Amino acid sequence: MTDFVATHRLTHEATMKMLAAGVAKADEIGVKISLAVCDQSCQLLGYLVMDGARFFAGRTTTKKAMTAASQRLATGYAPPENAISMQIRMDGDFTNVRGGFPIIVDGQVIGGIGAGGASQEEDVIVAKAALAALGLPEAN
Repeated sequence: MTDFVATHRLTHEATMKMLAAGVAKADEIGVKISLAVCDQSCQLLGYLVMDGARFFAGRTTTKKAMTAASQRLATGYAPPENAISMQIRMDGDFTNVRGGFPIIVDGQVIGGIGAGGASQEEDVIVAKAALAALGLPEAN
C-alpha cells in the first residue's frame, strides 16, 4: 500500500466561480440567498450572503455544504427518524434540508456547496447552477 494518494482540491478561483454563478442564478429567479463552499474536510472556503437574505439562512447554508461534503451525498437524504441522531453525531453541523451537494471530481468528493434562504426547490436550483460553473455534472 502506498503512503500517498493523488487528490484534487478546490482553488479559490473555483470557489469564486461557484459563488458568482449561484448569485447570478438567484438574481435570475428572483431570490435572496446565502452560499457556502467548503473543502473535503469541511473547512469553509467561501461564504456569501446576498443583500436582503435571511440571517439564519447563512447558518443553515454552511451546514448544507458541510453535510454534503462529509456525507458525500446531497442534503435531504436522511429519513426523518434519523435526522436527530445525525445532528448529535455531527455536533450540530448536520442538516437534512435540501440545497447542499457534494463537489465530485473524478469520483472523489473534494468539497460541498450549499445554498439557502429561498424555498428548498429554489435553493437546489441555485446550488446546481453553482456546480455547473465548474463544468461538473448535475448533482442528484
